[in-house]
Amino acid sequence: MVGRSWLSAVTLALLLLVAGCAAPYASDTATESPDTETTDPSQRTSTETAHDATSSDPSDEKAGSEPGIDSPNGTGTAVGQSERVVVKNGSLSVNATEVYQRVERLMGVDADTPTVQIRQLGAVDFSRGRVSPRYRALGYQSDPGNESQCGSFAPAYAASDEVIISPDNLTETGAKLVLAHEYVHIIQRNVEGYDNLSTVGSHGLRHAVTEGTAVYVADAYAREYDKSWHDTTPLGIRECLYRSVGDTGRELSGRYYFGGRYFDQRLNSSTDISSVYRSPPNTTEQLVHGLAPSAEPPVDLSVTFEGTESWQANRPERMGELGVRTWLHTELPQDRVDAAATGWGNDTLASFGEENRTSVTWVTRWDTSSDADEFADAVDDIGGELETADVATLRHVRVSERTVVVFAGNESFVDGAEATGNGGNVTVIAPRGPSDEISSARRGPPVVS
Repeated sequence: MVGRSWLSAVTLALLLLVAGCAAPYASDTATESPDTETTDPSQRTSTETAHDATSSDPSDEKAGSEPGIDSPNGTGTAVGQSERVVVKNGSLSVNATEVYQRVERLMGVDADTPTVQIRQLGAVDFSRGRVSPRYRALGYQSDPGNESQCGSFAPAYAASDEVIISPDNLTETGAKLVLAHEYVHIIQRNVEGYDNLSTVGSHGLRHAVTEGTAVYVADAYAREYDKSWHDTTPLGIRECLYRSVGDTGRELSGRYYFGGRYFDQRLNSSTDISSVYRSPPNTTEQLVHGLAPSAEPPVDLSVTFEGTESWQANRPERMGELGVRTWLHTELPQDRVDAAATGWGNDTLASFGEENRTSVTWVTRWDTSSDADEFADAVDDIGGELETADVATLRHVRVSERTVVVFAGNESFVDGAEATGNGGNVTVIAPRGPSDEISSARRGPPVVS
C-alpha cells in the first residue's frame, strides 16, 4: 500500500498536436481568466505570462546576457547549437533561439529547429468546460473555480514543427517559460524511448507523461536561469491550478501537475528523461505517488454490468486514482482527498442510460479495509453535500471489506440498482421495471488509467 505522505488512432506526434499544449503561467498585470484546457488548438493555454514582442533575431540580444549560455551562434558542443529559430507574423521580446538551445541542453538532445508563429488566440477561460452526462451524474458542476489567484494566462501550443504563441501581456520571463514548455514538445520525440509511450494504456496517462515532461523541463529551466513568477516556478503554477480550478478543469490540470511532479520525483536531472520513457508509469496511482512502473500494480477486479431495456450499460473504463481524486475534490478539502484516495487498488466505472438520464455505477477496490472505510466515509460526506444542494443523488454499498460500489445519478436508478459479489468479483444489476429483463452483460478489462 502506498504511504500516506503525499509524494508528484493516433500517433504520438498527433497526440502532441491535439493534446498538448496548454502551459499556463501568469502575467503581473493581465486580468484575463484562464480557459478550460481543451483539445481545440485555438483555445489551448500556455506557460508563463509577461511583456510583448520585439526582435526575433538572436543578434539583437546580447549573447550570454543570462548565466550558463553560450553564444547562440557559437562553436560549443553539438547539443544546444541548433540553427536560428525564425519567428513569423510578429516578434517576441526574447531571444527565441537562445531559449531553444537552452532547452536542448537541459534535455541533452538535439532536434530540428522549429519556427515560432505569433497568433492572437483569444482570452483564456477555464470556466467554459462542458460537464459530460457521466460527470453530471457524479455531481460535477460548471464552477469557474478560483484560478485567478494563480495568475492570468496566455495561450500557446506546439505542432509537429512549430510553436504557436499569443504573446499579449507576457512578461519577458513569462515568454521564455512559455517557449521552454512548448519547445519540449518539439524535442521530446527525439528522446530515447519516446516510442514506448504509444504502449501506455490510456490517453489520459500518455497525456500526463508528455505534458509532465514539458512542465518538468520548464521548471528546470526556471531554476537553472533563475526565472520565477511571484516566487514560484512552472510546477508551482501547475499545483496552484490543480487546487484552484473548477470541476471541469481539474482532471486535465491534474495531468500536468502530477505528470510534472512524477518526473521531479523520479529523476535527478532533466537529461535523464529517457529513463521514464523507456519504462513509463502504468497507472495514475504510480503517477500521483512517484512510483516505479513495477510498484503497486492494480489489484484483481472483475466486474459484470447487467443492463436492462430501461438501463443499458455503456462501455466500462478505469478512472484510476487521479479520477478518484478529481471527483472527491468536487466537495472535499485537500486533506480529505489525500486520505480517501490513497490506497486505491483498482476501479471500474460504467454509465447507464442516455444523455438526460445518465446514471453511473463505480466499483472501487482498495488495498486494505481501512482504505475502503476512508473512501466510503468520503462518499457519505459528498452525497450529503450534493443532495442538500439538489445536484445529484448518491448511494454506496459494501460488497466486501475492500470493495465499495457507488451508484450516482437518477434517483430511481440509485435506489434500485444492486451490486453483489465476493472480493474482486462483482456483478452490478441495473433496476428493472415490470416488463424489463436483463438484456446485456458487459465484462472485460478496463483501460489502464
